[in-house]
Amino acid sequence: MTVALYFVMILIIISCYSTADNPSAIVKPYDGPDPGYILAESDGGLSNRLRVLAAYMWVAYAKYGGAHLVFIWDVNEACPGHFLQIFEPIPSVIFATNSSRYVLDKNAKVVYENSLAVFTWTLMMNDIPKNRFGQPSWNEMEYRMYSRFVPTREVMDKANSYIKKYNICNSSSMHIRLTDLSTHLSKKKKHVNIQSYMDFVDSLGKDETVYLLTDNPNTQKLFLDKYGRQKILVYNEIVPADKQKPVTLSNDPNKMMNGQGSVNVNDQMNTVVTSTNNVHTSSIKYGINRHRKHSHNLTEDHRYTSTEHTLIDVIIAAHSKNFKPAMFSSLSDLVNTYKSIGKKEWGWCQD
Repeated sequence: MTVALYFVMILIIISCYSTADNPSAIVKPYDGPDPGYILAESDGGLSNRLRVLAAYMWVAYAKYGGAHLVFIWDVNEACPGHFLQIFEPIPSVIFATNSSRYVLDKNAKVVYENSLAVFTWTLMMNDIPKNRFGQPSWNEMEYRMYSRFVPTREVMDKANSYIKKYNICNSSSMHIRLTDLSTHLSKKKKHVNIQSYMDFVDSLGKDETVYLLTDNPNTQKLFLDKYGRQKILVYNEIVPADKQKPVTLSNDPNKMMNGQGSVNVNDQMNTVVTSTNNVHTSSIKYGINRHRKHSHNLTEDHRYTSTEHTLIDVIIAAHSKNFKPAMFSSLSDLVNTYKSIGKKEWGWCQD
């Protein structure tokens, strides 16, 4: 047998045992036609990103014939962690960053712009009907997609340990959003009514504990100091604002996000602010609204807790028997969504 003939036989054998389109592939090709992918992005906070992600997961499935979703997830001040650090992977979703998206944009079925839109708005803009005979409603679509956001075992172990230790299923919880909401409301000369949360705590039984979900260190300190750690439960005490550092850009660890300031306790502790309809005890009175100081590099969007801490907060609050939400908060919405999914799908607080 000549050397040339021997070489040809080797090539034939290799071709028989290799995949048709990629001889070096270690995973067999996708069964059936390639569904392709769409690309979407959100650079908001964790709960805002999840609702955008959920919406485009459905759009990829319903409008683009089961296409995959490439979702741009960059770590920033508003969301200082990645999805895959706290959630299990989703088979139809691929995560990428803006630094690598140029490879993906050109082959996508469609590229959507950066979004903070609510779930229903995204569906409406993609001509997905709210109600159609034989098809799920928008609420059902949202429920199905959020059910795919499964926390990692490590996150659930930490949350479950706390839930069991403090009997959260028989406790109440509340979410106080002040870190960025206070800034937005102050532009309209309105403020968060802190007294309503104190009234909520006071309305409960003497021995009933209240889990506090917040990422504002001053808010947390106010309630812990007023009611004590036997009444107010928190997962971790938040590092004070003046001890926190900005989040570095993921693609340049030496470059900080453009910062403008940090939380500063208001000196006017006795100010009472008039809202649209009534006078109430506000965040300004308690000195926990946000002000800017140019000597710090924390942006308006800076989060004072990690994404893991935030998700654990959500899971713990979703286990409580009674939850008081924050107004205009997608994070409070996430608590209520997980409260429903947890009971129906995952057996939370069923013992």
